[in-house]
Amino acid sequence: MKLASREVVYTTHSRQNKPAITIRPGETFQVDTELCSGKWLKTLADRFDPDHPEAFGPNPTVVVAVETANPGDILAVRILGIDVESIGYTGFKDEANPLARRILNREWGMATRTVAIEDGMIIWDERLRIPIKPMIGTLGTAPARESLLNSKGGPYGGNMDAQEVTVGSTVYLPVAVPDALLHVGDVHAIQGDGEINRGGGIECRARVTLHVDIVPRPERSGTVRMENEDYIMAVACERSIEESFHLAARELVFWMVDQYGFTEDDAYLMMGQVLEARCTQFVNPTYTYICKMPKKLLSV
Repeated sequence: MKLASREVVYTTHSRQNKPAITIRPGETFQVDTELCSGKWLKTLADRFDPDHPEAFGPNPTVVVAVETANPGDILAVRILGIDVESIGYTGFKDEANPLARRILNREWGMATRTVAIEDGMIIWDERLRIPIKPMIGTLGTAPARESLLNSKGGPYGGNMDAQEVTVGSTVYLPVAVPDALLHVGDVHAIQGDGEINRGGGIECRARVTLHVDIVPRPERSGTVRMENEDYIMAVACERSIEESFHLAARELVFWMVDQYGFTEDDAYLMMGQVLEARCTQFVNPTYTYICKMPKKLLSV
């Protein structure tokens, strides 16, 4: 199985980035991801410092080329495994995270915590253990022309920070350049809704196992689609929470009409009863909203 190393990473989604490996459609491969803030974390004694000589970001990604992928295709990225490494951290510096000041109405300075990850548990302190729920924070394809910072998300994927980007999910990403240039990074051992610390989640390095196919693009599609055994899902990342929600909800209407035989009126009425939706992060330049519909109610 091919392995893409974290030796060379990029802090933008760009068609100029060089792939670590090239894979074929239908191939399973692995990627070693880098910490979202660089190479500085080596021991439990280390604490996040944005001025550390090995700190950089945002969200460095490893790039994988997919043979025969062409503009107009869709990459179907199936997540088979996320094996996190044994150390992680969470934290922020308050001028980089004004949300903290708005929530508790005080200045914070620097707040950070480094933790061990052992036997599927985050060792928060001597009393508290938190079960891991690994996810991939940044997963996207290269945009057609511009280079976009990895702190952003959009129709190409990118820094979505949605907990559903995890084992058992398939993420559908649009191809805008030859070979797609899939960008992978920013794994969290766990993340709460809102990602309010800005430095995670428990940010960590990981080895992720992925399988990629090329599938036709839906006739009507404006943002990232995902599915797992239980749900169809849409993820949108826009500069306002409202627009992110509107775009993700609209994508589900299109999916329900075009694949499951609903009319637009019935799809929208059904969503009013059973839609599950939330903002998964508030702290990036683009807000992430995920909308979900249960499959068991779509195929009756």
